[in-house]
Amino acid sequence: EEERKKAEEAENRRGDVQKREKEARMRELEKAKTMSLSRYADDRELNDEQKEQERWNDPALAFLSKGTTKGSKGTKGRKKTYTGAFEPNRYGIRPGYRWDGVDRSIGFEKRWFEARNQQQNIKDLQYAWQMDE
Repeated sequence: EEERKKAEEAENRRGDVQKREKEARMRELEKAKTMSLSRYADDRELNDEQKEQERWNDPALAFLSKGTTKGSKGTKGRKKTYTGAFEPNRYGIRPGYRWDGVDRSIGFEKRWFEARNQQQNIKDLQYAWQMDE
């Protein structure tokens, strides 16, 4: 009786989305029971699954994605960003898209990162020395 109540409470705590996902997984498992072990190139379900997957290096992803928003003209809903390499800064701010790649600072950020890295290296060495003892 208590176990049934606990199971019922756990089921009630789950949301509708989780219940639907669980049912979908169960349907997929039931379908997998009758599926053959070998799947060939002409398998329609396999092809559909592979088409739905997004790959990080897909060149057509920019054209097929739904990146357009209402009211935006020309930019297609994307903000221009600088694509080259750049030095990190304390605040994690990326350079503007028109930046020419020349560092015009006085070098404070570089020294700041070097000091942080040196402090971390010292802590790591101290920890390693403690482990040796």
